Amino acid sequence: MTRSHDRPEGPAAESGAFRLRIEPAAMLGEVKLRATPDLAHALLAQLKEQGADASYGAEFGLDHGHLLIVALMMRDNGVWMTLRTAIEAVANRHQGTRIRVELEDRAIEIEGKSTSEMEALLRQVQEIYEAGAQRGRDGSGDGAGA
Repeated sequence: MTRSHDRPEGPAAESGAFRLRIEPAAMLGEVKLRATPDLAHALLAQLKEQGADASYGAEFGLDHGHLLIVALMMRDNGVWMTLRTAIEAVANRHQGTRIRVELEDRAIEIEGKSTSEMEALLRQVQEIYEAGAQRGRDGSGDGAGA
């Protein structure tokens, strides 16, 4: 199911559309980016180009309809800017392609550039992550964040 040891395969994206679901996972010290395969590959390349600690995440049972996981390790607060920049760079490279970005029950679509809605969504991701990390430090929750 993989072309190489680094690049898992997944289902083809709907023509002209990408999907990105962001899952803060403070307990693991990462943010999971579940994306359609082409978007996952582009995001991982962009994150690595920016020096981020990112890799494909393992998940069992990958079949048609599943999204690939890119795990972005949260080393410092600069990672949030790196994530925003990576999403914006990929969106700019895919002019005319819609990217549906999801967080919990919220979803927005961007096309070619980041929007104020996208900025607000990324701030919410950071808040959820930080709240989960705080719960983990306090020992009062699972720290998963979502």
